[in-house]
Amino acid sequence: MAVATHETLIPKVALKALIELTGQPQVDVALLITLRDAVEHRLEKIESALWDYEQKYGMTFQQFEIQARTGEMPDRFSYEKEKDYFEWDSLVTRKGKLEEIQRWLV
Repeated sequence: MAVATHETLIPKVALKALIELTGQPQVDVALLITLRDAVEHRLEKIESALWDYEQKYGMTFQQFEIQARTGEMPDRFSYEKEKDYFEWDSLVTRKGKLEEIQRWLV
């Protein structure tokens, strides 16, 4: 389903790239395919980063967060752990947003 609220101009080079990337001559279909691929690629990168944190700490973010909040984690206020916490939390949040976008693009 397409919704036309106003005309959007897409540079010719971008149109050519969309068509070449997807092999799809219909611009709307090519754009949708490209968006799906972009979201999937970003999710893969986030999953990899999440895995790295899980390996580093031997737990999921939820477990890390609980240990940090309850005081069970040694050195929970260290610069490294606080930095990792905020970056890890950001990745989890971003993953949720991208998964929502992925459902829109089905």
